[in-house]
Amino acid sequence: MRMWMIDPKLLCNKHLIGEHGEIHKHRHNFVKHHKISGRIKPVVQISPYLMEERHNELVTEMSRRDINHKSPYELPDLSYLSDDERCADVDVEISKKDLEDRCVKCAINIFSNNNLFN
Repeated sequence: MRMWMIDPKLLCNKHLIGEHGEIHKHRHNFVKHHKISGRIKPVVQISPYLMEERHNELVTEMSRRDINHKSPYELPDLSYLSDDERCADVDVEISKKDLEDRCVKCAINIFSNNNLFN
């Protein structure tokens, strides 16, 4: 499970819907107080404190694309996590590189967006 944390407009439908689903799946780990150290080190793959905010960003983009959404998200209590775990931040540049290597559609979106500013 990972959060890409890049602008949702740059994600293909597969990765947009996938990240949304993974946020819901990971909520169970927080409710059950499971360890998340493997998602924080060696590379930060999730930002626990941002999950609800990120969920809402993804839903906004899903709605813009007319993708059905019926699953609200409420961030559970994260107080059992250390500050480093709870406040971990995904490196967006690493996410962009991973997506460029994994997905042609996302790579095209990322490349096109980068060229808008050059």
